[in-house]
Amino acid sequence: MATNQQAKILRHPDEYDETIPNLTLTEYVLDKMREFGNDIACIDSDTKQSLSYNEICENILALAAGLQLKINLKPGEIVAVALPTCLEYSITVLALNLCGATSTLINPGQTISELTHCVQLTKPKLWVGTDSFSSKFSQLYPDVASRPPMILFGSKTSNELDYAGLIESGRGKTVQSVGNTPLDLDAFILFSSGTTGVPKGVVLTNLNYVVTRKQSLESTKISYRDPEDVTLFFMPLYHAATLNGLFECFMRGLRFVLMPNFTFELMLQSIQEFKITLMFLVPAIAVQLLKHPVEKHYDLTSLKMLRSGAAAISKETLVALAEKFGVLVLQLYGLTEATLCTHGNTFTYNRDGSIGVVAPFCESKIVDTETGEALGPNQEGEICVRGPIVMKGYIGNEAATKETVDTDGWLHSGDVGYYDDDGFFFITDRKKELIKFKGLQVSPTELEKILLGHPDIQDAAVAPVPDEAAGELPRAYIIKRPGSTVTENDIAKFIADQVSAHKRLRGGVVFVDSIPKTATGKIMRRQLKTIKSKL
Repeated sequence: MATNQQAKILRHPDEYDETIPNLTLTEYVLDKMREFGNDIACIDSDTKQSLSYNEICENILALAAGLQLKINLKPGEIVAVALPTCLEYSITVLALNLCGATSTLINPGQTISELTHCVQLTKPKLWVGTDSFSSKFSQLYPDVASRPPMILFGSKTSNELDYAGLIESGRGKTVQSVGNTPLDLDAFILFSSGTTGVPKGVVLTNLNYVVTRKQSLESTKISYRDPEDVTLFFMPLYHAATLNGLFECFMRGLRFVLMPNFTFELMLQSIQEFKITLMFLVPAIAVQLLKHPVEKHYDLTSLKMLRSGAAAISKETLVALAEKFGVLVLQLYGLTEATLCTHGNTFTYNRDGSIGVVAPFCESKIVDTETGEALGPNQEGEICVRGPIVMKGYIGNEAATKETVDTDGWLHSGDVGYYDDDGFFFITDRKKELIKFKGLQVSPTELEKILLGHPDIQDAAVAPVPDEAAGELPRAYIIKRPGSTVTENDIAKFIADQVSAHKRLRGGVVFVDSIPKTATGKIMRRQLKTIKSKL
């Protein structure tokens, strides 16, 4: 029986170099970056400012030395990075990593309640932020005496912890070693809703990131470096896909453009202006590219390859994109809890509609959602993955970690699918209940908890409704308290005032008499879509 189960565990179809260097992520990245010298590494689409590979390497080393000299930053200490998209973002997190510190990446646009949740979980010793974030920072720490220090980036006021000053203080200084076991150190804490519940802090180690970078090199080793290639990143840098995308560019010597402020039109302008050849898409953007006659207004002929991830995308959309723009379109699949990519289509292995084959340094299986037994080809079940890319766990939440990663090290994705006779995986459904709005996660549970705090709401449930442009929209199903005169607009505003923009109830509010639940009280979300408003 054991042998039969083992045969149902799939790995990458080709052999690859499995050695893992005993380095921090930054040491590994710097070693590769130095090969590209004065070549331009990155460009800000707004300011047109650029940095070369040499400049980035020098600034990483200087900032790391400055952090050790001026702040006495030590391995294992947690630093909250609340920066907007900027060229210095990667310098900051890689310098922190070189010191052995753990960066928890914060969305500076979050509400105070959302930020408070992050702070309570991670308890940062130090922050890196801007003047514009200062007011939220003060609200997070009303007691000045217990407020951690914040390094101010781009500040026009004099401050002891000035970002530029730290870099200057560290130039020419030696960065102290983090010890003999750098792979064991926590590198990042990224926030993800996991399979259920409010956002959880995913703890990812240097091992996770070094392996992921090695994974990328092995997956792309047959492709040559074209100095004309330019990648565009328009998603936030605290997003796992963008963060890893930056590191991939550094490792392969690829030039990239960062968009501090995203609009669809600005993205198209950037593709035209910087002659973008490579781009990572989310399905919502893919749909817009297809629906609008963008090629009539912008020169997008520089595009050569598009990669899609963050949410499921249909085979029809992928094929239509490839035909419309004459490009190669590759679909990838992964989870924050697995650092990034667990499956993917490549130059060698590519099948329309599939999420691809198992990535290097990873193994995957399909399990029966009831029995947990491994299934064979063309049998539908939950996608599970295992390997050195799997997270250390959720910070401060051992129970959720055990629910997601079993005792044999298998990470349960919550996505349902199958693999075919050739080892290509396909997603057919989602076991987990997260709503994907333009590639961003929205937790129904988080919104329900907020809704239940409204005095006129007796019960509430949140579920997705499909939307061609955004993928899914959150919709609330509400049981009003007797005699209440609360309106749909009142409830929508109640949520909008407490959450980030992508979590708003764009799918509407529906008043109902009852909410379908199991005997144990679990909301039966799939049945919600059949309920009609009682009004």
